[in-house]
Amino acid sequence: MSGSDLAPFAHSLNVPAYFVFPDAPLAIARGRSWWPVDSEARLRRRSDGPMDLSTMDPPGRAEARGQLDALLRQFVSRRCVLVGFSQGGMLAMDYVLHGGRVDALALLSSTRIAFGDWQPRLAFLAGLPVLVAHGRADAELSFAAGEGLRDAAMAGGADVTWLPFEGGHEIPLVVWRGLRHFLQRLT
Repeated sequence: MSGSDLAPFAHSLNVPAYFVFPDAPLAIARGRSWWPVDSEARLRRRSDGPMDLSTMDPPGRAEARGQLDALLRQFVSRRCVLVGFSQGGMLAMDYVLHGGRVDALALLSSTRIAFGDWQPRLAFLAGLPVLVAHGRADAELSFAAGEGLRDAAMAGGADVTWLPFEGGHEIPLVVWRGLRHFLQRLT
């Protein structure tokens, strides 16, 4: 996705907030990406069913985290809820686990990455409100991968709101409502 794809969605939440929609730096066939994606390898992996990327350490992860940090530093005086869909959720969690400051996280249709690196850092999540939403029929990232992300956040002591939904790799109305409720509780 590009940031502009999410702008109408976020503004329709009717939450008193300032929204920023960064475009990931890399152009790919279906939008933007925070790190290089080997499309052929991705298709081969998907042919085996929905993926769990917990052992993948994507090239460019540290650089993407640095780009996100530079963007968020511009808003240091504001409360920040970092919301990420799919790869954006992976980056959002990675950012917080490497010391990035946010007031809450919302991880939509996402999964763990580089979990060997993440696991000893989970304490950074202690007390942090975290929404994890994942579709039971996600053909891209397995439902079990979403559950793994939820479980990792809980293991770190986050205040987790778990939102499983009937559907795939998407942001359906039930997630929109769940995110709206999550944000309203924070404002």
